[in-house]
Amino acid sequence: MGSQREDSAETDRDTPADRDAPTDRNPPTDRNPPTVRGPSAARRASARGDDSPPRGVPTERVHVRRLDVVDTLRWSKEVLTDSLELVGLAFAVSLLSVVALAGVSPTAPAEPPRVADWVWPVYLALFVGFALAWSVVYATADAAVEERAPSLADRLKQSAARLPSLVVTGTLAWLLTAVGLFLLVLPGVYLFCRLVLAYPACVIDGTGPLGSLRAGWRASRGNVTKVFGVSFGYVALSAASNYAASAFGPLSLAGEFVSAGLTAGLLPLFGLAFGHLYLESSRNQ
Repeated sequence: MGSQREDSAETDRDTPADRDAPTDRNPPTDRNPPTVRGPSAARRASARGDDSPPRGVPTERVHVRRLDVVDTLRWSKEVLTDSLELVGLAFAVSLLSVVALAGVSPTAPAEPPRVADWVWPVYLALFVGFALAWSVVYATADAAVEERAPSLADRLKQSAARLPSLVVTGTLAWLLTAVGLFLLVLPGVYLFCRLVLAYPACVIDGTGPLGSLRAGWRASRGNVTKVFGVSFGYVALSAASNYAASAFGPLSLAGEFVSAGLTAGLLPLFGLAFGHLYLESSRNQ
């Protein structure tokens, strides 16, 4: 938007003034807050020649409209419709579980399945791939709010640079949550809701592990109910997808494909929602 104003100013300086021509300097009245538009608006900004600032360091603090749980998921669906590459990325990562299945052999009913040695590196790649996919989704939420249209390659590059910090942040968050669950269930759920926004904080604002935990804790202040609602929706739908996949039987190739397809839709949908929850809190403090 700033680039549009600069282009308009340059046009005013280069074009001789026409006293008879009517002028309209009123700003557009149908422009919505940045949070209600997705990458379709960002692509229009990109077509005007707007430059995307380097990510990883917080730049402009834009106002982000606060949404309830339903509207947050509706916003995520709108953005995801314009960012179907996120579905493809999540599906490609999920297919690693199908590859790993080829190295898992059933044994006696009372014994665990036999796992080939080459499967463990595949599981490691699956873990890293999911961390990368979540990071790209958070970066997409940030771009959608700011009406930017970075390429998938740019988002992958930004996300890959944040992977080490994100892994450490996730490890610390899960350790704290596990302690709460060990003591009592409710403290664990509360800690999860207070710390889950540390992940988008790490990717979007480029903070370190401890800084991300602090940022996530601040962002969830007063939003625990909303974060719980989005988290509960994700957990419930993930459990339903696992149940649907298990209908094909244990160690079923068809079941793994079904699970990969459902994950490809759920991961970006709820990742965008968590990204918006962090942005609407951190940008309005």
